[in-house]
Amino acid sequence: MAAADEGGKLPAKKAKLHGKENKEVVKKSKMTENMESVPQNGTAEEAKVPTKKPKKNKIVESVPQNGTAENAKVPAKKSKKNKNVESVPQNGTAEEVKVPAKKPKKTDDVESVPQNETAEDAKVPAKKAKKAKHVESVPQNGTAEEAKVPAKKPKKTDDVGSVPQNGTAEEAKVPAKKRKLVVKEEKEEKEAEKETAALSNLNKDIFALFNNMKDLKPENIEKHLKNMLKLLTGEDNENQCAATSAYAIKRLVRCTGADDMDAVATSGSYLCAIVSKVPGVDPIAMLETLKRELPVGSQQKGKEESLAAVGQLITALAIIKSPHFKQPSSELICAIYPILVALLKGREYVMHMCADIMADSFKQVNAKNFESHVWPLLQLELNKPLSGLKVHSCDLLLAVHLNYSKLLPLKQLESSLWRKQPEYGQLFELYMNSGSIEVNGPYARLGRFLATTANGKLLAEWQQHIVQLLPLKHNTAKGYVIQTFSFILLHFEDGNNAKEDSPLLQLFASEPLMQLVLQELSTAKQLTDKLAKKAKPAQIQLRNICRRFEASLLLSFKRQLKQDSSKLSILKRLLQLQLQLDGIFQTPRLTNQLLGHLSEQGLQSMYMFYSKQFTSNKPEFSKMHREHCLKYMQQLLQTPKLSDRKKQLKFLLSISIFHLNEQEQPCTPAEAAAFSRQGAARCEEIFFSCLLHKIGNSSEQLEALVSQLRDTLRQLSKLLAQPDIETKLRSKQTPELQAAWQQVLQVLNAPAAAAPAASKDNKQTLALVFDALILFLGLALYAPSCNVPIELLNDLFICKKNALKKSKKAASAELGWQDVVTDVLLQLLLQTGHFWRVFVNKIGGVLMPQLGKENLEQLLVTLDMNKNPLGDKQDEQESDDDEEQDEDDSSDEEEEDDEEEQEADADDDEAATNLEQIRENVRKALLDEDNEMNDDASSVDWNDVDEAQGERLNLALERAFQAFKPKGQNIKAKDEHQTKSERINSTTLLHFRVRVLDLVELFVQSQPQLDVLLDALTSVYHVFQVSREDDKLQPLAEASKKTLRMLIRQKISYKESEDKQPIVDCIKQFVAPAEEPSTDPKKQSQKPQTFKKKGEIAEWRNKCVAYLVTQFNEEDVTNSLVWPLLEGYVQDWISRRNSPHTLAGFKCILDSLWVGVPRLAITFAKFLSADLRKFRRNQILEMLNGHAGNIRKAMANNKDVKQELITALVNFKAEGIKERHQCINLLHYLRRDRTRIVSK
Repeated sequence: MAAADEGGKLPAKKAKLHGKENKEVVKKSKMTENMESVPQNGTAEEAKVPTKKPKKNKIVESVPQNGTAENAKVPAKKSKKNKNVESVPQNGTAEEVKVPAKKPKKTDDVESVPQNETAEDAKVPAKKAKKAKHVESVPQNGTAEEAKVPAKKPKKTDDVGSVPQNGTAEEAKVPAKKRKLVVKEEKEEKEAEKETAALSNLNKDIFALFNNMKDLKPENIEKHLKNMLKLLTGEDNENQCAATSAYAIKRLVRCTGADDMDAVATSGSYLCAIVSKVPGVDPIAMLETLKRELPVGSQQKGKEESLAAVGQLITALAIIKSPHFKQPSSELICAIYPILVALLKGREYVMHMCADIMADSFKQVNAKNFESHVWPLLQLELNKPLSGLKVHSCDLLLAVHLNYSKLLPLKQLESSLWRKQPEYGQLFELYMNSGSIEVNGPYARLGRFLATTANGKLLAEWQQHIVQLLPLKHNTAKGYVIQTFSFILLHFEDGNNAKEDSPLLQLFASEPLMQLVLQELSTAKQLTDKLAKKAKPAQIQLRNICRRFEASLLLSFKRQLKQDSSKLSILKRLLQLQLQLDGIFQTPRLTNQLLGHLSEQGLQSMYMFYSKQFTSNKPEFSKMHREHCLKYMQQLLQTPKLSDRKKQLKFLLSISIFHLNEQEQPCTPAEAAAFSRQGAARCEEIFFSCLLHKIGNSSEQLEALVSQLRDTLRQLSKLLAQPDIETKLRSKQTPELQAAWQQVLQVLNAPAAAAPAASKDNKQTLALVFDALILFLGLALYAPSCNVPIELLNDLFICKKNALKKSKKAASAELGWQDVVTDVLLQLLLQTGHFWRVFVNKIGGVLMPQLGKENLEQLLVTLDMNKNPLGDKQDEQESDDDEEQDEDDSSDEEEEDDEEEQEADADDDEAATNLEQIRENVRKALLDEDNEMNDDASSVDWNDVDEAQGERLNLALERAFQAFKPKGQNIKAKDEHQTKSERINSTTLLHFRVRVLDLVELFVQSQPQLDVLLDALTSVYHVFQVSREDDKLQPLAEASKKTLRMLIRQKISYKESEDKQPIVDCIKQFVAPAEEPSTDPKKQSQKPQTFKKKGEIAEWRNKCVAYLVTQFNEEDVTNSLVWPLLEGYVQDWISRRNSPHTLAGFKCILDSLWVGVPRLAITFAKFLSADLRKFRRNQILEMLNGHAGNIRKAMANNKDVKQELITALVNFKAEGIKERHQCINLLHYLRRDRTRIVSK
């Protein structure tokens, strides 16, 4: 037994939490269920203990006072559970109280409370009495004797101050758990008081915002976030702002530990935004809130602690992503990293998340802070051999090495992972055998480690390890390989001196590895979005990984690789394994993008590569592969970087004109190589397209074209001079062609015409035009695809002489050369091949100023939709078709015989089957239901047929006669069916008219006279009107719409005192009522116009009319020729219901820049009266309100017109609220300069 002044002992762990004096215990003792009885001044009475609740007390104290001490009565049931009962004698003899032999728990010293002679009963709360193991025994007004202690040694105890009562101090022992609960409740009370005070300062709008957070729709999340940021940043009261921010952070932190992934993600995004954008947020205080709201044990037991761990990671990530962590202080580092390191133990997904977050955060921590505050914590977890580590631990080690190479150099890293010799295969095996496809972080650090460590020497070991394990079966292993490869591309740099044995190039040289990558790229390409809905998650992840590999390859070409040799080696290797790369890439036109990062020498090398592939004799190469090579050869030739193209054009010329053997030399057709037979036609089109590439419409550029044509023809002349060359040509060389070629040679050997120094020198311009036409046609005549008659070339020779030598009078006496040249251009437009259209446009741009209006008529005649300009040619082609039909007569006759036999069989079937079936169906329909079995004797007596039976008979007869239906649809389909020649002619005519529209545009742009533009506008609108109605002519409709758009923007050049009456006539022609329905059966068979088609036609008609109206820009518009016409149109529209004039037409005029817009508005305003129909009044008011801005702008400098319009509106007596508001609104807008008053 210890002395009384030494004080009682309490458990050490609880003593630290105890900070309250026994006075507080006395206050709380009023709520106890066991009460102490303390005798005062003499006799001592026994302390009575309630018998109903003895089970909750383990120790009951007996305190004698002022005399003899009696033992406190303890219930029997309770006595079994009591461990220690203390008996303290006071002012007399003390009797020992027996104490159990069991070892007591840790105790602390508790202060004794003096009682000033009279002691009140200390009431202990019932809740605390349940958990109490010791009850204090306090001596009062006398000596204190030692309380007996069990024989066994007590556990460690802490001393608590002993407070003597009325002179003497005795040992008072208090249960430790009870003390801890007291302190905990006190803390909770204080926190509750703080929360209550904080809630009083809150902005109550925050509750509504949190209520809106339940809406997790993506389109509303950003809206709610903006509202919350606005609330937190727009508060003027600092205390209220701080309280609201603290409450929002506390609640969001708590939400990050929820069991709803969407809610957690939303809360995390809110936290990131608040920490980054709301001023005054303390990240350290935020971490304290995190510890309090989401506590996590060391082992993360249960689902709740795992979710809380995820919440801690999300909150920590929000702080790391914020500006507070750009240059973090040592206090913040010391606060956040212990939380993260503690989470490296637990569930696997938590550890991976934690390691990824920590590895990314190392970039923002300087080496000094990392070494002093972070590295000591990590060493405890990472200082293990590789066999004791997991993927996330190795990832952290690589991150430390990459960011702090001096702190953890490569040798130290290797010695940490391997005690003896480094075996990187074990490390690669650990990554490959990961249970799932990881996020980008671990693979990014591994790829960077392989690409940058030891000058990339580890890439060879990684490659060897992968090749040994091929083929890979699991998607996780494939994803590991492709992702690591992607990040190797992003971090490997070839430097200034690239070598052929570079580690990166060796990866691409490994055929097994590249076959794996290309195969997965092809599989990912085939997994479309539609199929992805049914695919497994691993397949979708692998598809995304393949897409990132494509992006990494493109970024590597753009940023990392500096040498063309490296880029060429990679690209050629890929093309050797898969020629059509775009067929397996998800990225559109990725091959073109890779080629765009090459220099001119690189492009030349790639052209040679494709050329060799094209001319190779590989058995697996088909026509499709060769055309693919030609496609990229053409793109490379048309690249601006490639300046020298002579060698390439020479090859294309040879293969276009001659048969070539494997040595690329002219040969006979029997000796021709496969590439010559399969790709010559395509090479011909590429050759002519490259000649015309980037040639403009100016004389200088036309001169460059002529120069290039001369060089090409000289090369052709040398080839044609070889012996027996006629047998090696792809086209037959006739005597007419040889004669024309001799004339072409004369032009070729003549001195070249230079570009004119001034635009007035027409002879030089014409000389260039004719030289270009003659040389180009002379070259094209040797191309097999060219169907141009040789007579056209002869006509050009004659026209050139007439244009350059004859006078204007002599030229006008006979057929002008302009007409012949125009006809030649139209003939060339009929040729197949896009390069003909390009060539004619180049020539037309220079030639159009030399032509006259009659030549425009030649062009517009071909656009007449009521005639076929190719009729004569079709007649000529019919003779050719007859010859073809002679060859196909047998097949046609067989088809006709088959059709006749089918029709005869059909007739027989109808006679034999349909009639019999109809008779049988009618007979069954007329049977009596009661007599169906005896159908021969059954008949229908119509007098006895009731209404129900009559309806049954009607339905039965209707079903019976449905078998006999006229085949009207089949007959109509046969009528609409076109033969092959008709389809070819219609398609040719369609494309021909589209090309003619280009020449019309060029003509109008070069000669924008009034008569020229009116004729062109009328013809092109008619083309648009007809083609828009027919679905088969939609390409022509789009082309005509494009031409109309150009025409209505063209500024007309007027002559002096030119009469504008043709404009009025043209307006009348546009506004004329629609024609009566046609009696042509072909037009009647067409589908009726839809509202969309009608509306589009009317829209362009109104635009054309408005454009013509704007040509009258006289000061007094009422004296112009168009004004009476417009007044009549307005009067007709107002007075009639079914007027041909529309409101949309007037709106289009009011929306234009015409100076007469205010006067037209006044005209409409004057018609506003009670006599006018209400519907028309509303239309006029809505139209004027809709165009009030343009009206006010037009009359800005004319106050009289403005006042006249306002007067007309004021004089109008509006009826109804709607009219009144519209009128008032318009008046206010016209009177003011800025804003319109919007009526409520």
